[in-house]
Amino acid sequence: MNLCKINKLVHNVFFILLTVHIDGASRGNPGPSGIGVIIFRNNTLILNYGEFIGFSTNLLSEYLALKRALQLAVIIDNEIRVHTDSMTIVRQRKSKERIRKKELKILSREINNLEKKFKKISYEYIPRKRNTSVDLVAKKAIDYHIN
Repeated sequence: MNLCKINKLVHNVFFILLTVHIDGASRGNPGPSGIGVIIFRNNTLILNYGEFIGFSTNLLSEYLALKRALQLAVIIDNEIRVHTDSMTIVRQRKSKERIRKKELKILSREINNLEKKFKKISYEYIPRKRNTSVDLVAKKAIDYHIN
């Protein structure tokens, strides 16, 4: 094994990236909406955050969840891995898909500025069934506000 591989292995074993799960939920599209953010390090819960964001679309809710997640995560660490069940978010953050709506373009620029505060950031798509905990957090934020 070469030195580069050993360094990478040691880094991965001793330095565990924050894993940030995000989700946006909307009752109707558009409709009353909430966001959820759950942050883990090495499978240990660091933060569980939900927020009602008003009347929004599903995609806008996902973007607002990402923005809030970056604002929270930067306080904890500067190297993160973002997990989302939104393929659109992943593709757009990796510049593989254009952002067409003006409102999302503005929000995307704000997210770009937040991303600059991180030494390392990656985006990973995960199936919805592996993102249920943060989905529940986002939906509870809506329910709490409505009820």
